Amino acid sequence: MPTTITLLVDNQAETGLKHEHGLSILIEHRGKRILFDNGQNDGLFYNAQKLAIRLTDIDLIILSHGHYDHGGNLARLLEINPNALFYAHPDCMQTRYSLHPNKSPRTISLSKNTMEAIAAFPAHQKRWISKATEITPGIWLTGEIPRISESEDTGGPFFLDKEKKQADQLHDDMSLWIETAAGLTVICGCCHAGIINTLNHINGQTGNARIINNLLGGLHLVNANQQRLKSTIDYLNKQNIETLYPAHCTGDKAMALLKTQFNNKLKIAKAGLQLTLR
Repeated sequence: MPTTITLLVDNQAETGLKHEHGLSILIEHRGKRILFDNGQNDGLFYNAQKLAIRLTDIDLIILSHGHYDHGGNLARLLEINPNALFYAHPDCMQTRYSLHPNKSPRTISLSKNTMEAIAAFPAHQKRWISKATEITPGIWLTGEIPRISESEDTGGPFFLDKEKKQADQLHDDMSLWIETAAGLTVICGCCHAGIINTLNHINGQTGNARIINNLLGGLHLVNANQQRLKSTIDYLNKQNIETLYPAHCTGDKAMALLKTQFNNKLKIAKAGLQLTLR
């Protein structure tokens, strides 16, 4: 049975679907239905209905990190999927802020309602992940990703307090990879750990020689300077990646550069995208 991937929420959408600042991806793999992130607003349920995809009977609900645009529908999803397993890093429950110069502090953490829903969900169904973990045969979560690349940072003015005393390193940022006979498919939420760090970590876990058939998701290059963009493109050019599907927070400037570098290897992801892995 092939594995299918459906992009349910993204900043861009195919005709007839809603777009929003957020991300949600449904993975159907070996009889398991896995939801990786769940968007911000009502785009998830609207698009699922349009695509005739049910959001009940989800087996695994994954939160890539604790930001509002990835966990906006989590309370409702946990309610309608009472038998699901919930996967996240424990740091996802922190209160977090975006503090741009000359702007008021903006809360970007999960909502109070979402945090209460996570806390109330049965303890034996919660899986707190901090290291690379196989969550179902053939699918792995990265856990915490070592920050080694000097050119990468979290991608924004992120703090755990309004006074800018404690930077938020977003240690909860996790990506996912799927193993097939042909190679790997890597799915990122926002990639706050950096795509170089993320792929280096995955390569270390899988033996460094696996072809990456697909790289899908947000790369958080929206605020990247020229040095980081160059380092990222140079690194990606050296990887065995067949198709890139940048999405969500990658940023228009980075999208344009990636397109010039990877040409027919790059496809802009939009809500409604469906992939079949064999």
